[in-house]
Amino acid sequence: MSLVINCAESPRELISKALEWCKSGQKPVLATLINIEGNAPYPVGAQMLVAENGDFIGQITGGCAEQAIADQAIAVLNQGSNKTHRYGLDSPFFDIQLPCGSGIDVHFDCALSESDLSSIDAELQARRSVTRMIEGVEKCYRPTARIIVVGQGPILVSLTRLATLSGFDVLCVVQNDAAAAPLETAGFRGTLLNTAQPFLGDYYDRYTALVSLFHEHELENPLVLEALNSDAFYVGALGSKRTHANRLQQLSEMGALESNLSRIKGPVGLNIAAQTPEQIAVSILAEVISEMNRNGTH
Repeated sequence: MSLVINCAESPRELISKALEWCKSGQKPVLATLINIEGNAPYPVGAQMLVAENGDFIGQITGGCAEQAIADQAIAVLNQGSNKTHRYGLDSPFFDIQLPCGSGIDVHFDCALSESDLSSIDAELQARRSVTRMIEGVEKCYRPTARIIVVGQGPILVSLTRLATLSGFDVLCVVQNDAAAAPLETAGFRGTLLNTAQPFLGDYYDRYTALVSLFHEHELENPLVLEALNSDAFYVGALGSKRTHANRLQQLSEMGALESNLSRIKGPVGLNIAAQTPEQIAVSILAEVISEMNRNGTH
């Protein structure tokens, strides 16, 4: 069975969009940041995707040179051969300045075929990473990170909204129809717990997080235990310190390993003195992102 997933507004990688443009007859150009001299807002490997009609998505300089990079991509496409151009320090484009006097090198690839893109996209859809060498730089394409949110309440709705805006796919598993209604009102879809539970194990991998937002905490223990026994990069659960102590005791009695119990973030979220569902959702998402980046699944 395939469970319903709320898809990210901005997927981690641009490959699926490149493939979509290619199939629609728009030749794409992938612009890749391959070198930084000084400081830059995005790391080496950051990419922009430019269509032959001038549309573009992605960021390399945080707004300083994106339009110029898009214009150069069109020029490269018209010339029909890949190029590397310098922006900022020591660049021939004197009118394009980067913060702090930095310089960057951007490689323009106009030779990716629909077959190439389909091959990469198939691996990503299968939740496997793909590595390509781009002008001496190892670019690792990773599947879109996913958060499985289980439970109910306004925090669930807020977290789903923030996470999809932040580039995560979100699978919402709700307790009952009453818990599903606020999600649907907000434009998201959920799956009932009794329907989803037998299949959740198939959705865990090293690019997936679990966030439990149950108020009836006895419902969450089997789900948390399943996540702890998987490759999930993050497991967090709502509740007070006392609730978390009880949770750990119950999970231990269910056979959870001590080393796995220490993985649970509880109470869930960074301590930012959050006071509203939206603020709590921010604290949770920040902790998920921190763990993701620390573990190299970003």
